[in-house]
Amino acid sequence: MTDPLSILHISDLHRSPDDPISNEELVSALLNDRDRYVRESPPIPTPKAIVVSGDLIEGVRLGTEDFGSRIDEQYAVAEDLLSELVARFLDGDRSKLIVVPGNHDVDWNTAFAALECVEPSEYPNNLGGELHADDSLLRWDWGTCTLYRIVRRDLYARRLEPFWRFCERFYSGLDGPRSVQGSFDARLYDLFEGVIGVAAFNSCDGNDCFAYHGRIKRGSVAGSDLGLRDAGVSHDLRVAVWHHSIEGSPYLTDYMDVDIVRGMIGRGFRLGLHGHQHKAQVRSQEIRLPNLESMAVISAGSLCAGWRQLPPGTHRQYNVVELAPDLGTVRTHVRAMAVANVFSRASLLEFGGASYMDLPLSSTRDPVGQPIDLAAKRRDRTIAIAEAEAKSGHPDRAVQVLSGMELPPGTHERHLFLDAAEQAKDWMAVVAATDPPQSIPELVLRFRAKYELEDHEGAEQTLRHYSGRLGLAGAVEADLRARLNARRAMKG
Repeated sequence: MTDPLSILHISDLHRSPDDPISNEELVSALLNDRDRYVRESPPIPTPKAIVVSGDLIEGVRLGTEDFGSRIDEQYAVAEDLLSELVARFLDGDRSKLIVVPGNHDVDWNTAFAALECVEPSEYPNNLGGELHADDSLLRWDWGTCTLYRIVRRDLYARRLEPFWRFCERFYSGLDGPRSVQGSFDARLYDLFEGVIGVAAFNSCDGNDCFAYHGRIKRGSVAGSDLGLRDAGVSHDLRVAVWHHSIEGSPYLTDYMDVDIVRGMIGRGFRLGLHGHQHKAQVRSQEIRLPNLESMAVISAGSLCAGWRQLPPGTHRQYNVVELAPDLGTVRTHVRAMAVANVFSRASLLEFGGASYMDLPLSSTRDPVGQPIDLAAKRRDRTIAIAEAEAKSGHPDRAVQVLSGMELPPGTHERHLFLDAAEQAKDWMAVVAATDPPQSIPELVLRFRAKYELEDHEGAEQTLRHYSGRLGLAGAVEADLRARLNARRAMKG
């Protein structure tokens, strides 16, 4: 890989029909900002994928009449925005857009309908412990000091149903994304021809109208690891996407346990993208196993929240995440809507007044703790793809896959390329790859390519320049010259 990879990272859309900023204004602002940042210093590469880290809609309050249709209206606005971005940034390829739900995507009214009030006489002795236990069915409403219990689990499980319906519509007709273990709580994507594997997590497990915490369902991270392993693609980089932040005030509960992220790091995830906190942030999380392993964790600000929802002094924001060609570093460019509903480069105190920050991406290691040679992995993957194309009767595709790859003398990939080019009768590719020929078989193949192209002088020069140098047998050379002279005679 010689060029950097770039991802448009947006979050917290909070779309609804009565938003203060329209889809048209947002799309126009993003496109005009792209026109600017590709020419800035340093220039930012045009994004080739989009990550949406939750809160597609604003949601509706408890007790809202006709809440179902109101939510559907909001998703229609969100879908219109994302469809336009896919058309404008990704040439219409929806497989390159990755989306996860956020807490605003949770349907509070459906969740509340699944609860029943618990009488004070039925309160458990250890109420605090029971409320905060994993997978607790109890919920506490501080507004009315009322205890509730989830009694209709099937209905409770449908509180994210509008979001999943949106996903089914959006990805209709595509092979991906792949669900992990038959569940929507983790979905897998491939980006940049398999260079990057992405696990998109639902961090709203147990989140509802009275429980604001972030949590990824137990087993989803491990299931994603297994799913990526079994995909038949050796990804150079694993990326995790979720919604909730991983730090917060001790008096609040609307963030996710950082141990979940540590579990991702231990399974080879090196980049994490999230939202929720409505401001950009870049930091590193580390663990030792026993080698130091880390994840670059990047938060995007809110793309279009109203001013009441933004932290003090923070504007609407989005990120462009730029990965170095060797995947050794990630650069986060923060763009802010500071003036007149248009985006431009941000100036952040956390970045020393700059608009971007670099973080290293720790190398992926093998089971014995040694760094994995990503260049070798990419080469092996490319060769495997080319072999599959050649075996399936598509030598022309094999040539295309290997084009631009180094083909050192005597290597398997060189033999594969020349064999595929000969089968595809791509004589120009043969000529380019055998300049100069490295062996007698290559000399003969180069001669044939020149012969088939009716470059008689080039065929003669091939014999004249390389026959003696490579030790071509005199009888073979004489036979080739006879064929060439016969062709010349026929052509007059």
